[in-house]
Amino acid sequence: MATAIPEDILVFLTQHWLPNHAGSPTTSGKLIAAPTSLAGVKSHLAKDFDLQGRVGDWDPAAQLGNPMHSLQIRDMINGYHNQAAELGYHKRGAVPLEEAEMLQLLERMCCDLTSAPLPEQLLLIRDGLVFSLLWQSCFRGFNAGGVRLDNIVLPTEGSALPYLLPKLGMKAGAKLQVKPDHTKSKKGGHCQITLTCDPLCFTSWLRPAVALYAIAGQPITNFLTKPLDKGTKVYAEKGMTSNAIWARLTKYLKAYGIYTGKGVHSTKRGSMIHQKDQMQATVSEVPQAAMCLEEIAEYTDVHRPTRRKPLLA
Repeated sequence: MATAIPEDILVFLTQHWLPNHAGSPTTSGKLIAAPTSLAGVKSHLAKDFDLQGRVGDWDPAAQLGNPMHSLQIRDMINGYHNQAAELGYHKRGAVPLEEAEMLQLLERMCCDLTSAPLPEQLLLIRDGLVFSLLWQSCFRGFNAGGVRLDNIVLPTEGSALPYLLPKLGMKAGAKLQVKPDHTKSKKGGHCQITLTCDPLCFTSWLRPAVALYAIAGQPITNFLTKPLDKGTKVYAEKGMTSNAIWARLTKYLKAYGIYTGKGVHSTKRGSMIHQKDQMQATVSEVPQAAMCLEEIAEYTDVHRPTRRKPLLA
């Protein structure tokens, strides 16, 4: 990592990574690595180089900077996208998680809460909170996992916490806004959430979560959902990552027999489809609309192909 140059990265990607990740079908019959996966590897490697202190655009003359930010790597990524399209690759969407499935998931988790020991209760209520937040907000995983108490506000911009804790002072139909610190698509974006006061509503999980974590001596004072350090058994004061949420979501879906290839984006796509088709919401009324309007048509296309897997017994 300390001495790698763009040519080294190209050798790694073309001779090692691409041949070993050819799992996406094309109309030509050939299996290839998905272009989005390649772009993800590029992003991860760029961050790794940044952490090594190799930052900024690549300077070929001085041999300095981040090699992932070089013309060679950009051309290779763009060329691979074009090649994949010529081979007949079609981007596949996340398998939508339907409202009935999300409700079944959260209701099962509620039932498990009643008999679980405290350490497991803490995990269950944290996970239920982040799953319900994913559903209502249509956020990406890292947005939902990184929500802090200060991010929950009234439409008038004041804090919503006095109306949520310790008792719910808002009725079903009331509206809140959640404003994450960072978004992928738009700075300063937010989503508007309509309270439903049922297991699908994140406020139904927030109040008992705050109470339970206080009892456990690990009060929620900043981040709503935090990762557990398995060594110390302490919840770190930082948000959950998309990968961590994905691992927890698939764990429950498989345990409850409702997993068919769903991931974190399944909640986003399923909720958007539900809002548009079942609730007759306009594009601007979908919760995440204020963050990225152009995504909604793509996510609500029910005919978009998915990588669906068989239902587990």
